[in-house]
Amino acid sequence: MTLHPGFNVALLLGLAVLDGAATDLKPGRELIPDNHFRQGFILWDPKPGHHVANGELKGFDPRAKPIWGLAQWTSKFPLNAAALREIPGGVLICSNAAKGITLGSAGAPQADISLAANSAVEYGANARRPGDPWVHLLVEQEFKVPAPIERLSAAKFHLEARLLRSRNLHRNDYSPAVHAAQFQVFFTVQNRNPQSPGYGDLLWFGIPVYDNRARFPKEHKSKDFGGTAKFIFTPDGRTFTPDSAHDGQWITIDKDLLPLMGEALETAWARGFLSGSNNPGDYAIGGMNMGWELPGTFDVDMQVRNLSLKLTEK
Repeated sequence: MTLHPGFNVALLLGLAVLDGAATDLKPGRELIPDNHFRQGFILWDPKPGHHVANGELKGFDPRAKPIWGLAQWTSKFPLNAAALREIPGGVLICSNAAKGITLGSAGAPQADISLAANSAVEYGANARRPGDPWVHLLVEQEFKVPAPIERLSAAKFHLEARLLRSRNLHRNDYSPAVHAAQFQVFFTVQNRNPQSPGYGDLLWFGIPVYDNRARFPKEHKSKDFGGTAKFIFTPDGRTFTPDSAHDGQWITIDKDLLPLMGEALETAWARGFLSGSNNPGDYAIGGMNMGWELPGTFDVDMQVRNLSLKLTEK
């Protein structure tokens, strides 16, 4: 089964010109703004294909403008700002019967963010059928200052994650070829050179955190048949950590992504993707998303803290 990291390319990425002012990299510069999820979220309408704002979910500073978007593609029960509540200990929760997001302030046991979803509420009594869309719960953003691949000597990714819950709720209708629960991080490696014939084209670079079907998610390197038709490059989960999220303990990913992103470009070109340009200088890290894709009937919850992508320029 092929899962895809969203429904269309435009959902993440307005295009930016790679001029000197827009790409001034500092040693160890953090690429991900608001990487502790303090400023809240734009709530996207759940209809896939276009980003339509449907309110804002305020964070710990209600005056701050959200940088992240919250994507709930195909959901029948999207979260809304009216459901937001604060509980003692510096914790914000927004939830309904189908999904929830928890934000913990610095030092709180709930820090930084937890994403929960129950797709049984969404799908009802019958499991999702092959070819039907599936439930997403993703945080996402486009980077206003994209990171040109050729100007970097390192792109150090860090993430700590803990699976709080994953329950298979299928009733004798589970097929691992059709149904799954996956928590992933995706970055776009995108042509950001407006003079290039391939301007705007991209690949999805995946970091698999959890897949219910295997203790370590298997590699996936092929065309996205779920909506974008772009190349997906996701290495095996053991590329990033020797520990399995299945154990319910904190796992840590601490990895330089730059060599793997270079391999992703080479693999995409070898397979006929990104045909508008095979010049690495045209490509940059352009945006990201993180969260659940649930083509199966599951009740899941994942906590994440200390998300980071630090760049070092050559």
